[in-house]
Amino acid sequence: MIPVNLYLRPSLRLIKQVSLATASRNALDQVSYIKSVIGKNEYNWLNIKNNVLSMQGTINEKNFEGVLLRIITSSKKFDVGLAFASHLLNSNEELSLGSINGLLGLYYSFGKETKLKEEEKKFILDSYEKLYDKYKSLDFSTCEKLLHALCVINEWEKALKVLDDILLSSEPTHSAYNILIATIFNNNKKDKALQLIQRCISNKRSLRFEAYEAWISYILRNYKNRKVIIKHLNEICLIISSNCFVIDLNTAIKFKDVYTTLGWNANLTRIKKHDGQCMSCKNTLDLLSLSKDEFNSLKEVIQDKLIVGSDLFLKTSPTELRTFLKFIEHNAPFDVVLDGLNIAYAANNVPGIEKVTVLNNVVDYFRSRNKKVLLLSRKHMRQWRGKGIEKLLHNTCNFFTDNVSQDDPYFITAAIMSGSHTDIVSKDLLRGHTFLLKNEKLSRIFRRWQWQHQWMIYFKKRSGLIIQPPLTFTPCAQNKGDMWHLPYETDEEQTPSQINDGIPDLSNWLCIQPKLIDVDLFKEYK
Repeated sequence: MIPVNLYLRPSLRLIKQVSLATASRNALDQVSYIKSVIGKNEYNWLNIKNNVLSMQGTINEKNFEGVLLRIITSSKKFDVGLAFASHLLNSNEELSLGSINGLLGLYYSFGKETKLKEEEKKFILDSYEKLYDKYKSLDFSTCEKLLHALCVINEWEKALKVLDDILLSSEPTHSAYNILIATIFNNNKKDKALQLIQRCISNKRSLRFEAYEAWISYILRNYKNRKVIIKHLNEICLIISSNCFVIDLNTAIKFKDVYTTLGWNANLTRIKKHDGQCMSCKNTLDLLSLSKDEFNSLKEVIQDKLIVGSDLFLKTSPTELRTFLKFIEHNAPFDVVLDGLNIAYAANNVPGIEKVTVLNNVVDYFRSRNKKVLLLSRKHMRQWRGKGIEKLLHNTCNFFTDNVSQDDPYFITAAIMSGSHTDIVSKDLLRGHTFLLKNEKLSRIFRRWQWQHQWMIYFKKRSGLIIQPPLTFTPCAQNKGDMWHLPYETDEEQTPSQINDGIPDLSNWLCIQPKLIDVDLFKEYK
């Protein structure tokens, strides 16, 4: 006999989903009401609260103050927010954690535009003391709100403590790092700011406009000699270059304006994808090949993470792994490693083209160039019938993993273990495996190796199969001779016709170069 509750479970799930959807719709009504009343000149906060709570929705007695403050702050109705803050602080009632967070968020947003009054600063400092006294350790959201509020009143040392507390249980956001870095620069503590920048990078957080702007302002504030200013700006560019950062548009414009003011040529431009030539200065970016030490360090970590690590063993067997390693040892080195299944399905939506035909065309392309080809794929592909599969097996070294195995680690391992000259062919951007390289420096090395060695397969209606070679240059910020090229990104979405091949957008670059009279000056100070 089937238990009754088995019949009830689907119905209960449906009821729960309907209830959540209804609550969400009602919450919109509550929010709409709040937005309609915060634009008025007079406020009866008790009536507003009662009216909101009389509606069905997710805003309730416990979270009303916090939600109201968030809506007011996001709407930038700071006069309304300050009036409500005064109401709360004069009510002689103990503030909830949500209310405190709401007030901290309000004071941070308002403080970015106008200097806070002493009582508002006192609330932030008192909150810092009282929260730690009451809770000992704070939740992530409270830490972030407190850190931001402390930064807006220049209490960077206390904010550093809050940052350390976040690190005990999670990773601070980009915003937390960048606002704190900016605050430290604003207080002229360059060494402390540089230390935090290194921590930020180590925790896989990139620098953003707030940090760059504050760093540039620090330089302009503390140095007046043009040669010295250029020397210190160059220090920022080196950080961008060595970490393969892509700056945002606002930062690119900031750099452009500063260098232009200093008498340099600075232009927003683009880089040609086929040869790396800058459309502004006509110079080309370099291919930053991996050194022997860099490749060896990558080889060691690939062995450790993908051969020994859990990523591979989750979906394979030790026996298959040992067989694979013996195969590589006996047959390597290879010139090209093909991700067979990935290539085969590249023409999945192209009518009239068989998967095995696509693979044979790719193999023929490389064999005609006297390349030794390794084909890695799944065992079920061997069941494909016809002369096509026979030709494929005859023209390649090949290894077929079990159908349940995860073949990406085999693919990467085969290429890396084969040697520094070996190329790979796959549309897979391999982003998941850069994550396995916990060391940010090694992740950048892997990315550079990938850009230099990965071929891509595409199909276009008119031209058919396209085999796209690796880049002839490294798409990272570069210093060449007496100039800088810095990549930047915009908020514009990728157009539907643009192929996502894992390469940074080459349409957006900042070209910086000294005018002829400054060339010797630049060489002296870089």
